[in-house]
Amino acid sequence: MFVHEIKEYDKFSYEADIIISDGKYSLLCYCYPTEMPKIGETIKKITSLFAKNIVKVYNNNFKIEKLIDYYSYHLQGEVIDIENPKIRIGNLEIDLDVPFPKDIKKSEYVELSVDRLDCTFTR
Repeated sequence: MFVHEIKEYDKFSYEADIIISDGKYSLLCYCYPTEMPKIGETIKKITSLFAKNIVKVYNNNFKIEKLIDYYSYHLQGEVIDIENPKIRIGNLEIDLDVPFPKDIKKSEYVELSVDRLDCTFTR
C-alpha cells in the first residue's frame, strides 16, 4: 500500500487527502496529523470510520464503489481477521472500526459501507 496521489495537503493543520493504491485498486483516504506525504511512500494502516451494513456475500470478488459523500465508499472484500476486524481488497488491507456479525468467518467475503477511510504512515 503506497501513496499514489496527493489530492490536497494543508501545512497549517497537517491534514492530507491522498489516494492510496496497491497498483490495481485505489482509495481516497484522510490523513491527520502528517507531514507532507510523498508519492510512493508506504502506508502502515488504513482504518474505517463508521463502517456499517456489513453482510456476507457469496461472490468472491473485490469491489470499490465511490459514494456521493466526499470520503464514503461501498466496499467488498475478503475477511482476513475476525478478532481484529480486517478486510482485504487486492493488496489493500482495511481495519474496521466495528466487529463483524457473528455469522461471518475468516476467508469469507463481505460488503459494507464506510463514511471515511483514515491512513497512517510507517514513519
